[in-house]
This record gives sequence, C-alpha cells and structure tokens, in this order.
Amino acid sequence: MGKLIEILFQRVYMAMMASAVFWLLALCGGLVLGLAPAGTVLMTLFQQYRYDYKEYHWREAWSLFKENFISANQVFYSFFLAEGLLLYGIYLLVQLPRQSIFYLLLTILNLLFLLAAPLAYAVYLKLQVYFELSYKNRIKLSLIGIFLTISAMLKLSLGTALLLLAGYYMPALLFLYLSVSGIFCQ
Repeated sequence: MGKLIEILFQRVYMAMMASAVFWLLALCGGLVLGLAPAGTVLMTLFQQYRYDYKEYHWREAWSLFKENFISANQVFYSFFLAEGLLLYGIYLLVQLPRQSIFYLLLTILNLLFLLAAPLAYAVYLKLQVYFELSYKNRIKLSLIGIFLTISAMLKLSLGTALLLLAGYYMPALLFLYLSVSGIFCQ
C-alpha cells in the first residue's frame, strides 16, 4: 500500500511540474506562439524520461523549446488554419437557402475533418519525438497516422472530451489539463 501511495504522489507531482514547465514555456513564447513548442517540449521530455521527475531540467526544456520553436508553430498553425477554414465552411453551408442532401453530406464531411485535424496534430506530436522530418512529410504522416490505429484515436478523442467536460464544470483544472492531457491521453 505504501508503494502505491508513493507512486501516486510522484505522478501527481510530475503532472504539476510538467504543467508548470508547459505554462512557463508558453509564456516565454508570448502564449500565442508558445503553446505549440511547449507541447512538443513536454512530449520530448516525457518520451526521454517518462515518470522520472528528477531528470526534468529547465535548461534542457529551454534548449528544446528554442530548437522546436519554428517547426512546432508551423505545423500547429497549419492545423489551426485548417480548423478555421472548416469551421467557416460549415458556417457558410448552414446558411445556404436551399438545403439538399448534397449540402448535408458536405456539412457532415466538414464535421468529420474538423474532428480529424486535432487528432492529426496529436499524431504529429508523437511523431516529432522520434523522427526529424520536413514540413510536408510531417503533415502527410500525421494525417495518415490517424487511420493506423483507430482504437487509439477513439481513446484520445474520448479522453479529450472527458477532460474538456471536467474542465467545463471545474475551470480551475484547465490549468493542469491543457498541458498534461497531451502526455497522458496517448
């Protein structure tokens, strides 16, 4: 029982520390440009050290942040732009005066792609830890990666939905969830 409690407290401490590192790095990037590199830093550190919280150092996190700043923002804002275009497309499709089955199918297709884009970004976060790829190949592989393991994508979608639901009812937990959900949901 004592070992279980020790592991539980170490995991909670690691989650708090990872959350603090995420938000500090995000603020260093000006919050708008810092979110994507901070997420890639957390994924890289977690892949290297897993739950060994003693190995997480600010100096290494900062060097990874600077190293991944441009490439992480490039991919993140590409997916963000795609999400925006899909949302605007749905907005326009809903306002068409004569609705037909074709427009309904287009709306459903846009909704499916709208759900797939964040999943592709999550796959990108996982891929960037292992491989050094060009921008074009990163986008292609993350879009293909969605369909490799459907069960993992369903778990990721369900986990994200549950975290967002919990964050809606307990907004103070969003501070922890936004940074740690990418690590523990995959």
